[in-house]
Amino acid sequence: MSATKPTKISDLSPRLQDRYGYRRTPRTAIALVAVLCLGLAVFGGWTANRIANPDVRWKLLAWNAVDADHSTVSFEIRRAATSTVECVVRAQDKFRQDVGYANLTIPPGPEYLQETYPLATRSLAFTVEVLGCDTPGNLFVAPEQFPPGTTNPPQPWRP
Repeated sequence: MSATKPTKISDLSPRLQDRYGYRRTPRTAIALVAVLCLGLAVFGGWTANRIANPDVRWKLLAWNAVDADHSTVSFEIRRAATSTVECVVRAQDKFRQDVGYANLTIPPGPEYLQETYPLATRSLAFTVEVLGCDTPGNLFVAPEQFPPGTTNPPQPWRP
């Protein structure tokens, strides 16, 4: 004699259903959870794509502390040809105090651009960096941090 084996909880006797619990999940709840998970996955993919492909990409190529009164910084920019780009360049001394700081505005032009900027400095620069580049209104970088009693020299440097 072969016994039939129940395949679903709903096929069990009422006594066993009470003992082990039987709550059928409504199909609408399952569909709602599936739609929410799909929406979250789409939003996560869109966010990851925006982070991986920003409107403006920049990279520091080289810098040179030419003299105590100026340094040069070379960097590249990749952007849409119709985009105006704002960049911030900073030079610091060996104590990590700002000795030069410049806000650059680069007008629309080629998609790939190598920019060389003569940065005026108060003293010899120990490091020069591009803090960031982005479209106007979207650039959020550290403000200038000159020691008390000092100011940023006029930019750009002129011989």
